Amino acid sequence: MKTSHWAAVPAAVLSFCAVASTRVLAADPITTYTIPSAPRGELSAYPSVVQTGTKPTLTWDILYPASFGLGGGGSGGGNDGSEPLVEVNPPGTLTPSQPLYVTVQNVGNGVTACSTTQDPLPHYVDIRVSLSRGSYKQIFYGTAADVDPSKRLYIKKLSAGQTVDFGASYFINGASTPFYTTWSRNMQVIALVNGATIPTSLPLYQSSNLKSYLKPYLNSTGTVNVGPLSALILMELGQVNRNSPCFDLQDVVLLVTFSTSHPNNGHGNNLDGVDVSNPGAGQGGPNGMVDLSKGVDDEIR
Repeated sequence: MKTSHWAAVPAAVLSFCAVASTRVLAADPITTYTIPSAPRGELSAYPSVVQTGTKPTLTWDILYPASFGLGGGGSGGGNDGSEPLVEVNPPGTLTPSQPLYVTVQNVGNGVTACSTTQDPLPHYVDIRVSLSRGSYKQIFYGTAADVDPSKRLYIKKLSAGQTVDFGASYFINGASTPFYTTWSRNMQVIALVNGATIPTSLPLYQSSNLKSYLKPYLNSTGTVNVGPLSALILMELGQVNRNSPCFDLQDVVLLVTFSTSHPNNGHGNNLDGVDVSNPGAGQGGPNGMVDLSKGVDDEIR
């Protein structure tokens, strides 16, 4: 199976004979951005200001369009089974090539801004999803303690070509931080497929900043280790300086998985309300009980 991946270009050291400065990144107006069909990159400098004759380090990270999964019957694959099931446009918009179910799980939250004026923990995080560039709908609001990685926050059947985007912000000093998304230009939120390298200034898998919830999704060389129909959504919400050790793209980590059949597999009420018998250990209901909520979806979303 051919799978293309995100790629991160290592830092390049260049000499400057004048004062250099780095651009401060900010939240992008999501209404003015068009998803690119070409690689997207970010340039940062460290230190941000240098004296004449000294050498700053410039870091250029590039994210390439990617795809994963193979299937037939997509809009452009000619039904020969060679078309990727899902396309990933940088920095992280996901687009299935045929009707598929998408499932979203919150792997973990842990905002780190390296600020001396941070609110005391815990931080409340607001995570949202958007279909076909429509309005963003909340799928999670809470602290790290509220995260259950096994819980499906969102299940939806998508049409071929229907885009999926994610975004998030958190609350500090009683106010919401900028809302970053998978189609913001600043690449604070990115999607990575199996085999990709996380584009941070230092190898994250060798860093003491690596969060325990992300570690299972990295292999021994630090590349992403997920299934052939999955992608990781990595979010940096607390820091905009890409050279900071706190710019680690793990403030929010989502696991997004696609499938041709409903992921509930007949257990529990499906989002479309079809499976109302709640089969399992019981006879027509859990543990033999009558399913009193048979007309109500049991999933969170």
